Amino acid sequence: MKNILKFSTGVLLFFSLISCFGEAKEKLNKAKEGVSNATTFVKEAKKVEGRIEELKNATPLTNEQLKKWLPKNLGDLVRTGFKVGQAGMYQVNSVEGTYKKTDSKQIFNVMLIDGAGPTGSMMTAGYGMFGNMEMETEDEYKHLQTVTVDGIKAQQTYKKKANNTQLMFAYQERFLITVNGTSMNVEETWEFTRKLDLEALVKFAE
Repeated sequence: MKNILKFSTGVLLFFSLISCFGEAKEKLNKAKEGVSNATTFVKEAKKVEGRIEELKNATPLTNEQLKKWLPKNLGDLVRTGFKVGQAGMYQVNSVEGTYKKTDSKQIFNVMLIDGAGPTGSMMTAGYGMFGNMEMETEDEYKHLQTVTVDGIKAQQTYKKKANNTQLMFAYQERFLITVNGTSMNVEETWEFTRKLDLEALVKFAE
């Protein structure tokens, strides 16, 4: 699961910054008001400790539950493959599904990591801090921005020439989800993302 390994590594590297939170918080408190990302970092960091403890003691979804959640079809896209189980060295429960349209080049890939358990809780908390930061950058090749769609706050990246879209977000502060739409613009990628029954994950976790 190379995609999961890359994602996990990035989140854990980001989370390592939290070890310096005491010093960072003091410096950030002295920063000018109105610097939104600095303010967001402080607010999110305050939530981290309690959230880690809560998720660390939670029971991860089983492979069967994750497999059951993954739909066989998304609209007119058909699932052509899936992976389920613990992801690499980080031992976090995950599932990944790939969907294709037979008469086009469109491919939709969804990867989900359950943030329950010792390692998953750290990844989720770290991503929560990163994911809630407002950002936007654009050049001739891609457009990256923080968006909120249907109540979901996501980091959205659109690669213009390739017409590929990536969405990264945390659902209910537990499930880390990465969506990649190949030959799909932003609107099309969100359209298929809406077809995922994310609320079912919460019910499984109850």
